[in-house]
Amino acid sequence: MSLRHLLTLVPATIGLTACASMGTRDALVSDRPDFTEATVLVDPGHVQVESGSTFSREGDTRSTSFGEVLMRTGLASKVELRLSANSFVQERAGGELRNGMQDATVGFKFKLADGPEGPSWKPALSVITHTSVPSGARVFRAQRAQPEVKVLGAWSLSDRVAFSSNFNVARPHDGVRSFTEYAGSGSFGFAASGRVGVYAEAFAFAPQDGSKVVSKFVNSGFTFLFSPDVQLDVRGGVGPSAAKRDYFAGVGLVVRR
Repeated sequence: MSLRHLLTLVPATIGLTACASMGTRDALVSDRPDFTEATVLVDPGHVQVESGSTFSREGDTRSTSFGEVLMRTGLASKVELRLSANSFVQERAGGELRNGMQDATVGFKFKLADGPEGPSWKPALSVITHTSVPSGARVFRAQRAQPEVKVLGAWSLSDRVAFSSNFNVARPHDGVRSFTEYAGSGSFGFAASGRVGVYAEAFAFAPQDGSKVVSKFVNSGFTFLFSPDVQLDVRGGVGPSAAKRDYFAGVGLVVRR
């Protein structure tokens, strides 16, 4: 999976924000801005909308996405519905400009196990199952649905520090064939204050398409809570080869109702 596809097809996610809360309300926990998905579900009866914009460069290709919309709502205490309208993408490569909407996605997050309240080697565990729906502009539309399963784990290391990790298995389609792709990530989060959270993360993709290429990424960023139900995020990172000057940067907004 290329850098621009990673940053425009997958809404970026979070492994930290559970550490940052205000007052006595439950913490606002989002699945952005880092790649690692959180184990926490949206409570039943609530809707959480996550959105943002990302600029990325991969070699001579520059891409900007607007939207990255993910709507999450709790169906039950251990089940969450996830609907993604994804983004409008503008991509320029070799003097050619392409733009249009991406495919939508639909899926669920299931809670498997709650972690201990204090620091422990025992993780909180969840799983996400979702698939793309061929619905975007012709230039970005996949020819068939592309399913994916993500196993999510989170460990509380202290009152302020947490570690989260994901293992993902997907079946992308490259326009000719479908193949299996593995991905993994690890994210350290630190609650700098009741409003500010900071994270640092590494993740990688290993497509089983015969190329034997593993794409590696690192990124960092922060979240800021304007209120218990409104969060701003900022992030930036580099792609597989710093020599190519591949990089990405983005901002986002999360609102809970």
